[in-house]
Amino acid sequence: MWKSQLIKGQTIMLKLNKQINFLIAIILSCSSVLVYANKTSGLYPVVKYREVPSPIQALFAQNEPELGDVGSCATAFDSLSDDDKMVFTCSIFIKILAEGERRAIKRCEEMKDAKAIKAPCRIISK
Repeated sequence: MWKSQLIKGQTIMLKLNKQINFLIAIILSCSSVLVYANKTSGLYPVVKYREVPSPIQALFAQNEPELGDVGSCATAFDSLSDDDKMVFTCSIFIKILAEGERRAIKRCEEMKDAKAIKAPCRIISK
């Protein structure tokens, strides 16, 4: 009797371990898809595409085909309507994602300082 209960208990534990491993695999694969979908290295601040002003959205949409898998665009804006209070720049034809972001942020910072924009430069994420 004890042996049959022990075998049943081991069988249940084996099934639970398989289910837990399956859930862990699903969670890991979903998280990797989310990281790829966001397409940022996580080294710089990010702003969602839908949160930027419409003139910057238009520029981003125009440049997006050239970005490839690792190109990045950065923006800073103090106003949602005044073009003089917005900057936008992209790094394209880059081989490493973090390098594209670094160049875009650096160029954005230079442009932002020239226009006296106070908002921080951020990478645009779809």
